[in-house]
Amino acid sequence: MNLFGETDDIQLYHESFEQTWGDSDPVDHVRFVVLDTETTGLDARKDAIVTIGAVAVRRGQIMLDDQYEAMVKFAFNTSAVVVHGITREAAQEDGVDEPVALRQFLAYLRNGVIVGHHIGFDVEILGERCRQRFGLDIQNRWIDTMELTLRLEEMGAFPGEEDAKKDFSLDGLCRRFGIPPHDRHTAPGDAFITAQVFLKLLRLARRYNLMTLGDIAERWQPPEERG
Repeated sequence: MNLFGETDDIQLYHESFEQTWGDSDPVDHVRFVVLDTETTGLDARKDAIVTIGAVAVRRGQIMLDDQYEAMVKFAFNTSAVVVHGITREAAQEDGVDEPVALRQFLAYLRNGVIVGHHIGFDVEILGERCRQRFGLDIQNRWIDTMELTLRLEEMGAFPGEEDAKKDFSLDGLCRRFGIPPHDRHTAPGDAFITAQVFLKLLRLARRYNLMTLGDIAERWQPPEERG
């Protein structure tokens, strides 16, 4: 609590790590936060966050009562408008200031394990913004559904296809698992799509005895980079 009797979002975020998830925790016990951001570009230091979308997964279910969405005010239109469809004018009218969105998101995220497809950039730009605004580093563990897919592929989870025909992009995984790509290229839409993909991957992971957080969070490396 602060002097005004309100919970401080950043304090709440820090306190959530006093007791958090470890490698031995069963997957079904962990609160995963499936995340997507839309941005003005791919330079985490210079580009701006346009939207944040997130939804929690727990006990093998998408928790529709546990989600977050924000449009963030930004200063300049870029070519990325063609992808996400949100203009500076729309964001200035309907969005919130970046510090407000970040504080709200941290209070929502807490110690959840972040999940996303090619999630490294999303974590990087959120981390960069939190460092610039609050001097805060993102502490959360994260899992890339692309890396989990590639690990499962090496274990034999996707047999009977030539390597050249295996499409493990988000769109490719939607086709593979029969998931409608509703609201594609919006942060909330992509987060929900990725959550559905993640649940399919978790079911496959169980077949290969990947049952704990440590099992599914293990990073994947291309064979040529392994020692």
